[in-house]
Amino acid sequence: MLIACLMRPMKAKHTFTPFEELLRGIRTGTQLGWSQVERPFLEVVEAFDFEYSSGNHAEGWYQAKARYFNDLVVDLLSNRSSKHISTRLKKKSRLFEKLDVDICYPIDDPPRIAGEVKALGTPPHPGNKNEPRGGSADLHKRVREVAFTSMDLKVAYSPPKPIGSFQHWIDSTEPGYFSFWAIRAADDSDLERVRSMLSSLRAYCNGVGAIIYRPRRLDTPTAYEVVPLKELSIEAAIQEMAQRIA
Repeated sequence: MLIACLMRPMKAKHTFTPFEELLRGIRTGTQLGWSQVERPFLEVVEAFDFEYSSGNHAEGWYQAKARYFNDLVVDLLSNRSSKHISTRLKKKSRLFEKLDVDICYPIDDPPRIAGEVKALGTPPHPGNKNEPRGGSADLHKRVREVAFTSMDLKVAYSPPKPIGSFQHWIDSTEPGYFSFWAIRAADDSDLERVRSMLSSLRAYCNGVGAIIYRPRRLDTPTAYEVVPLKELSIEAAIQEMAQRIA
């Protein structure tokens, strides 16, 4: 049974019914793990990208994909941990007044677990001269953002201590920080850049999970197949987060 608490709910400017139905299924407990959700999620993404490629929506509409993916991860984490998980909170920063955090537990300070969710890559659409935008196009900026946020939160909430091994400090210092990614790879070279950057991000996060998908054929740019990468398992990242919470 899902127990979720969405703090400071944001009124969605853009909605997509298949995403809403997928989330409803998770929240009623009929789909409890990522392995059950991955295929339905990909089918919804195919429909969403097909709609966007028609040119009937502005770029702001497409950004709803990241919000839905964020909510999906939170709902799965809530199902697995049976705890209240908050979304889109502002938390203390060492360098800035506040940082935006996509996933957080508990709601009150200090956070024990936090996380960030990103969706990158677009299919061909009229606003981009009917060309796709690769998943790696802005990935270096997003990876830097995630790495910085992970370190900044740990420094802000944990007492100073000597760092003998940077990786040990990341792994042992609270809050544990995880990142989740949904990325459309345009081609093989784009896929390799995405895989390399996300795998390297593990040095700065306690876990990194990703669904990376690519067109099955050039003539069907919104019909996708998942590229399985064991080192970027969303199931494993959610399981570890849930264990830390519980």
